[in-house]
Amino acid sequence: MRRVFYILFLALLLSAQPVNLVFIFHNHQPWYIDFDRNELILPWVRMHAVGNYLKVPMLINESGVPVAFTLSGSLIEQLNWYANGTYTDFRYRISEKLASGEPLTPEEKYAMLKVPGGFFDINWQNILYSHPRYVVLLGMRNDAFSKCPPGNVTCVVSKFSDQDLLDLATLFNLLWIDPSIARRYPDIWAMRNKTSYTRDDLKKVLEVHTQLIRQVLPLYRELARRGAVELVSVPYSHPLMPLLADMGAHDDLKIHITLSNGLFQRYLGVKPLGVWPPEQAVNDEVLRLFAESGYTWTVTDEDVLRATWPGASHFGLYYADYGGHRLYIFIRDKTLSDNLGFRYSSLTPEAALADFVNYLRRVPRGDCSVVVVALDGENPWENYPNFGDDFLIHFFRGLSQLEKNGTVKIWKPSDFVKACADKAVELPLKEFKYFDLGFDLSFYKSIRDLPTRSVKGRIAEGSWSGGGSLAVWIGDPDENVWWMWVKKAREDVGINRTWSVLFPLLVAEASDWPFWYGNDMGSPITFDPVAKSALKAYYQRAGLQPPPYLLSSAYPAGTPREDKLVARGEGKVVTYQGATVYVNTTHIWVEGGPCGVFYISNPDVPRSPYIYRGAVRGLRGEPLDIVADMAVDTCTGSVYLSDGGRFYPVGRAAQISLIGVKPGGRLYVEHGGLVYLLGVPEAQAAQQLLIKARDPVGDDFGTGRYQYPKNPVFKPGVFDLTEFAVYDMGDKLRFVFGVRELGGNPWGGPSGFSLQFFHVYINKGRGERNDTLGLRVALCREAAWDVALLIGPGWSGGNRIVYPDGTYIDDAMSIKPGPNNTVVADVPKKYVGDFGRDWKFTVFLTSWDGYGPDNIRNFGVLADEWTAGGADPAAVLAGVAPRVFDLLADTADQQIKALTSYKVARLPNGTYVGKPAVVCTYVSASKPPETQTATITVTVTQTTREVSTTVETRIETRTTTAASTVTSAERQIVKEVDWATSLAMAAVALAAGVVAGILLRRR
Repeated sequence: MRRVFYILFLALLLSAQPVNLVFIFHNHQPWYIDFDRNELILPWVRMHAVGNYLKVPMLINESGVPVAFTLSGSLIEQLNWYANGTYTDFRYRISEKLASGEPLTPEEKYAMLKVPGGFFDINWQNILYSHPRYVVLLGMRNDAFSKCPPGNVTCVVSKFSDQDLLDLATLFNLLWIDPSIARRYPDIWAMRNKTSYTRDDLKKVLEVHTQLIRQVLPLYRELARRGAVELVSVPYSHPLMPLLADMGAHDDLKIHITLSNGLFQRYLGVKPLGVWPPEQAVNDEVLRLFAESGYTWTVTDEDVLRATWPGASHFGLYYADYGGHRLYIFIRDKTLSDNLGFRYSSLTPEAALADFVNYLRRVPRGDCSVVVVALDGENPWENYPNFGDDFLIHFFRGLSQLEKNGTVKIWKPSDFVKACADKAVELPLKEFKYFDLGFDLSFYKSIRDLPTRSVKGRIAEGSWSGGGSLAVWIGDPDENVWWMWVKKAREDVGINRTWSVLFPLLVAEASDWPFWYGNDMGSPITFDPVAKSALKAYYQRAGLQPPPYLLSSAYPAGTPREDKLVARGEGKVVTYQGATVYVNTTHIWVEGGPCGVFYISNPDVPRSPYIYRGAVRGLRGEPLDIVADMAVDTCTGSVYLSDGGRFYPVGRAAQISLIGVKPGGRLYVEHGGLVYLLGVPEAQAAQQLLIKARDPVGDDFGTGRYQYPKNPVFKPGVFDLTEFAVYDMGDKLRFVFGVRELGGNPWGGPSGFSLQFFHVYINKGRGERNDTLGLRVALCREAAWDVALLIGPGWSGGNRIVYPDGTYIDDAMSIKPGPNNTVVADVPKKYVGDFGRDWKFTVFLTSWDGYGPDNIRNFGVLADEWTAGGADPAAVLAGVAPRVFDLLADTADQQIKALTSYKVARLPNGTYVGKPAVVCTYVSASKPPETQTATITVTVTQTTREVSTTVETRIETRTTTAASTVTSAERQIVKEVDWATSLAMAAVALAAGVVAGILLRRR
């Protein structure tokens, strides 16, 4: 009864005219086939098949809500490989051996225990921690790795019995089966309560995996036959289509489209009307191919529309006509799509639905206005409680009820096109800049320098990422060289080949490889061998010898793998063998340790496949983990330079200028199979301190109540800003940020750290803008900015200079960790101007998240593994909850006052609106802040907002003392404040039972 009342209440929030909704769930998996090993290296097709590929359509279908599902060609093919026994994955093979009693090798046992990469690859917060035996095994694993020397396989595996490994394999395979699916198998469901397993248990789990995989495609086929869902094509390998078009590979793209359509007709009985462009990436040439291939509609991101037609509404339906072939274009709503993909996992289904409806209140009405929610179909749900089953059931059941009430209307995309084709708006013909991959990109280090071409077309070239940018897939040296590898392979081998030869090229053209290269979205360490194996197979199957650069373990531009890099130093580094490698502004030399060969690589040397420089094998033919430009043999004192894969003696003086190294640069040094990163000292230059300010220690709580996400990677202090300084370095300004704890580099950020994201807003006198770039706060008029610096781990968007007109420059700054938990960013003056004593700096520290909106982590009401908690629910609903952990300010009280100055109101029609907090805590050389170094013991001012039935917002302030931490203040506030009243304006308070549930969990 309560839920029915709740749905009726939500219905009242919407006006009589329904809001049109389209849901598209994108199902895709990368190719996992390693042609060298002849097996699948990762199990994610299998794991999602026993869970999300079945449960998502089943649970949504129970609600009666019509949605669309995409299936990429790479996913369909690999599902069939499993079903037919053509290939299986490495972890399945290990599990089979355990189930049959076949002994494992020490290396296989060790592989099981890797994190990530082993049998602990499952959501810890929601799944692993809920099973006592899994928790014990994780503790044993962590203990073994902490006590054994790095890489000592024998030591680690000796800590585990055969029963331990059997239990681990069973739990991994068992708990990936979705609960709603597992309940259909009583013996499987009963196993979830066991703490010790037999080989027969594991065998049964693996048998069920195969059964479930074989049900996936028939389920989608049946739902489509009944008209319950629409199935949407995805080009075969999920290629990054605009860049292949920029390369001139139009014939390849036609093959990807044709193959995908063939798979749909063969396995799903469908001729698809719609097509999903991989990564939402399009340009005019891609749209033309879609139209000429007979598709009716496609979908791209609102950021692409913004770049195409500034000011156009992303709630409209658009079209482009190519020689009489009309293609309709849906525009994805980024906010709601990302909410389902990332944010709603920390909310109850009722709270999420209320937030969803609150957003719809702001959507323009019209018969052919439409809100398109398009997101990953497989990845979000393991981050939800109970694998997302409860959420999917209740959220879509609620939407179904709202549709029955006439407050929303949910369409399959093709049906909406039929209804609104005559009201669609044609995209204007304009001139755009597209990339030009006809040049050798290996010599370019930044996306801003890549060659472009002018094209008259209907749409900008872009994707879902980084404001519509393609920077996730191109611009970084490893990415640029990868595209040249593909280009040269096509030229060397050609595409007029048999299927056996052509197939590896199509695999190599998948968007997934450049997605990981450049570290934009994490480390490429797992996928790099797959990508290389595909290109190697393309050459080999054509009877050609693969180029030597494909045989290296280094990434395309010569970057060594993360697991090969064991130490770093500035000016010197000590090797594990006891030798010390020194470098100054002119020479590199070695002292101490046993003699041997030291290989040196300059990462700034272009690694063009057309002009092969460096060597991937040593003086004695041994494989190297870097691309070596120089070799120093300390046994003979000889120095060698390499070119075209060969070494040439050049005397006994190892001058770094011979390989193009400059002061302030860096080198990779390989010795004894290990790699070291060596910073080259800068030439002596005047360094003038311009401004220095300290921030209180221990105020990394944002509004006074924020908590870190729960994953242990977020160590205490990683978001605690402690100091800020600016130096004049001649032709550049140096910005130095101190934090209490840098936290290492757990995800391999290109700049040497992973967690922090610094925002600096500079007022140079004019003050043209007072908004911030995703922080959800505003600046006071006095601090309005003329240039903004986004300083992060170096992935796409994390090295950006932004100007008030929205233009920006990427990768112009040099960002690296400094001593004593500092981050140093050097900014060329040509991009920001000469320092003025009247400049004002407003500095924020937030949490980097490459998957989050604006690359900022989500801040919600409740903290979970990846979400910051403690946000005011009303502010979250109104979109004004500050996404800031620390603000450069004199005191913690000043920070809290600034970040809680937002205003929230609920209008009579139920819409939640707000004004962002206004921050006016800047520093300048003319008026520096007071120095504050003490650890914080503060009086926390907690602001709650109670909304009356009018637009007015009444602010009630309550004060409590926090002796040591904000958490204690929070507990006291929860006791003192009537939270059912203060949350009344929030979605989580629309039903009294929901509020009570939240309070119980929080306390």
